[in-house]
Amino acid sequence: MPRLILATLLAALVTSAAHAADRPNIVFIMTDDHAAHAISAYGSRVNQTPNLDRLAREGALFENVFATNSICTPSRAAILTGQYSHINGVTVFNRFDSNRMTVARLLQQGGYHTGMIGKWHLGSDPAGFDRWEILPGQGAYVDPVFYTATGERTYTGRYATDVITDLALDFMAKRPRNQPFFLMVHHKAPHRPWQPDAAHAAQFATRRIPEPATLWDSYATRTDALHENQQRVAADLTRRDLKLEPPPGLAGAELTSWLGTKPDSVTIVRDGKSVTLTGEPLTR
Repeated sequence: MPRLILATLLAALVTSAAHAADRPNIVFIMTDDHAAHAISAYGSRVNQTPNLDRLAREGALFENVFATNSICTPSRAAILTGQYSHINGVTVFNRFDSNRMTVARLLQQGGYHTGMIGKWHLGSDPAGFDRWEILPGQGAYVDPVFYTATGERTYTGRYATDVITDLALDFMAKRPRNQPFFLMVHHKAPHRPWQPDAAHAAQFATRRIPEPATLWDSYATRTDALHENQQRVAADLTRRDLKLEPPPGLAGAELTSWLGTKPDSVTIVRDGKSVTLTGEPLTR
C-alpha cells in the first residue's frame, strides 16, 4: 500500500512515468501563527503534543530551517510555488495568481488526486486541486463558512478545527483508490483572536505558565524592524485577546470599539476576592 507521509513541504516528488502503487500519499498539515516551541518535540514547557512528537521521533525533525517570508499570505504562496516572494508575486497580503505553477498542479499532472482543506487566504480560488473547501479570508472559529468550487456551506454549531479535520478525513475516505493523493490541510488555529472551543477553553485556567526569558526584553539592541512589531504581551493585547466580558447592552460599533481597546487595568477574581491588576502584575 502507499505510504502515508506527513511533511512540511514535498515538491517535485513524482514523475508521470511512476506507477501509483510506487508513489507515496502526501498529507501536508499547516497550523497558523505559533512558535516552534508550541510543540513539545521542540521543547514546549506548556503544551504536550504526543502525536506530533511521534512523527518527529519516527520521521524527521527540522532543527535548522528558515522562512524567507513568514507573513501569512506570502508564506502560503512560497510553499505552493517553491519560489521567493519577489518571484511568485506575493510579497505582503496581495492576491496570488492561481495560474502559476504550484506543487499541487505538478502532482495533479503526475496522476495525483489533490485536495485543499481549510485556510487558503490567497485572494484567489485554489487551482490544481480536484477538491477544495476553504475558509473565506481568515474565516471564523465558530459557525465557520466554507467555500467550494460550486457554493458555500455554514457549519452551524461547529468549531473550525474540528470541521477542517473532518473534511480532511472525508477527502481521504472518498479518494479514488487507483491514484495516490496529495492533501493540504490548513488549520486556522491558533491565529489571533486565539479562540478555543468550549472543551478546551479552561484547559490552562489553573495552570501557571512559565515566564519566558524574553518577556521583558526592551529590544534596545535589536534591529528597527523589531521595534515596529506588535502583539507584545505588555503593550498590544486587547480586551478581545484577553477574553474579557463586555458590559451588558453593548452592540455594533460600540462593542467592536470596546473589544479592540487595550486595557490599562483588568479586574479578576482570585481566591474568592476581586483583584485589579495594572502594570507589571497585569502583564504577568
